Amino acid sequence: MKNAFSYALLLALFFVFNYSNAQELHSHSNAASIANEANSTAGWTMTGSTGVSSVQNDAYHGSYNLKIEATAAGWAIATYEFNTEIGAVYNISLYAKAASSKTPGFFLWEGFSDFASQSISSSTWTLYAFSLTAVDSTAKIKVYTGNTFPAAIGDAAYIDHISIQKVPSDTQAPTAPSLSSNGQTDTTVDLSWSGATDNIGVTGYKVFRDSNLEATLNNVNSHEVTGLTANTAYSFTVIALDAAGNESSASTALSVTTDNASDTQDPSTPTNLSSSGNTDTTADLSWDAATDNIGVTNYKVFKDGNLEATLGNVTNYQVTGLTASTTYSFTVSALDAADNESTPSTAVSVTTDSASGGGGSGSSVWSEAGSVASYTGNVAIGTSSVPSGYKLAVDGHIRTREIRVDQDTWPDYVFKEGYDLPTLKEVEKYIKEKGHLPNIPSAKEVETNGVELGEMNKLLLEKVEELTLYIIKQENSHKNELETLEKRISHIEKNYKKHSE
Repeated sequence: MKNAFSYALLLALFFVFNYSNAQELHSHSNAASIANEANSTAGWTMTGSTGVSSVQNDAYHGSYNLKIEATAAGWAIATYEFNTEIGAVYNISLYAKAASSKTPGFFLWEGFSDFASQSISSSTWTLYAFSLTAVDSTAKIKVYTGNTFPAAIGDAAYIDHISIQKVPSDTQAPTAPSLSSNGQTDTTVDLSWSGATDNIGVTGYKVFRDSNLEATLNNVNSHEVTGLTANTAYSFTVIALDAAGNESSASTALSVTTDNASDTQDPSTPTNLSSSGNTDTTADLSWDAATDNIGVTNYKVFKDGNLEATLGNVTNYQVTGLTASTTYSFTVSALDAADNESTPSTAVSVTTDSASGGGGSGSSVWSEAGSVASYTGNVAIGTSSVPSGYKLAVDGHIRTREIRVDQDTWPDYVFKEGYDLPTLKEVEKYIKEKGHLPNIPSAKEVETNGVELGEMNKLLLEKVEELTLYIIKQENSHKNELETLEKRISHIEKNYKKHSE
């Protein structure tokens, strides 16, 4: 009695297990009936000369299997229809075999995407399994007894153990990506991300700019955001997607400020290029300053179409090393910090003097008035010539207690309201590109042209005054921050005392 009860319990558990693992449409069917193990063909419809019967011979599993047989010449088709959910994925399997010595049959699934007919070519039970996506609210399995028309009488196919199981929906969202920026221009930002995972697989990403959808992407890990405004801060986030449409939480927001607008505007053309004097080997050039939307930083001097010198922001230059009694053509162009270059100025033609003689012209005259002795003419010490526009040329060292230089301008303009103080970022960019401070001549320029003491002192003081403005600005910023912190600390102390009481 105990053994009989154990057997009955085991049998009951077997059926419960099979039912609990069955999909809501149909469980495994060992029978002629697709829905349960029964000697029935319920649910099947026939087309053409078709016979559908429940048979017991050689079932794959259980007691019954389904025989579909052509009873006359022509198509012999058996069809079973069932409900499906559009877009859902179904795991479908069945066992089938063809009748011995007959034309192989085939079957197909209708209502699913991308399914081609499947031949039943073996006369032994063979498993056929598929994972299909429903494209209609109903689906059908159609079994054909033969693959030629008309089918021969006696063509048959056997099927058994059909399973139609809907794949459970994926409700697990991917993990959040980790977002970073690889760089930016004045109108673009390059984003990249990593780290998103999913229980099935990440299929795409959404990029948001200031909480608005910027782009929906495939499974990539970078994106260039375009069409931005220069010198503007933007906030970016990214979420990951999977095939079921689940979305991750947003990545940590990334703030990126675009660069200042690219300068593409050329300076104006320098005007009024002229020669203020020349010798047999030199020519003194001067010109009116050019203008630029941001600022002129350099000038280029050309001699007979060839680059003679690249200067700082100056408006005069002495050309040396010329040949006596020779005509030269000079032009000047202006440049800005972005290396935009103006068109050349109108050319000026200069003819150098004849070669100097050794005896002098007799125009040098000494005179004396009281305790002052004066000399009319140019003085050259350690050299044979004085550049045009100068009275004294010394090739050597001079030692003196003091030199006073007369100046027409002084950089007090730095402290005037409206002075265009460049940002430290702009200064840093200029130094990286040029290798020296803005408006300060480079080492090469100093080596070529020397230093005008008055002008250099003015430029150096200009930089000192700009540095003072930077320090004042930084001090005010720190002061405001300290005041804010003091207010916060005071507020915290009050709250603490209030709660302590």
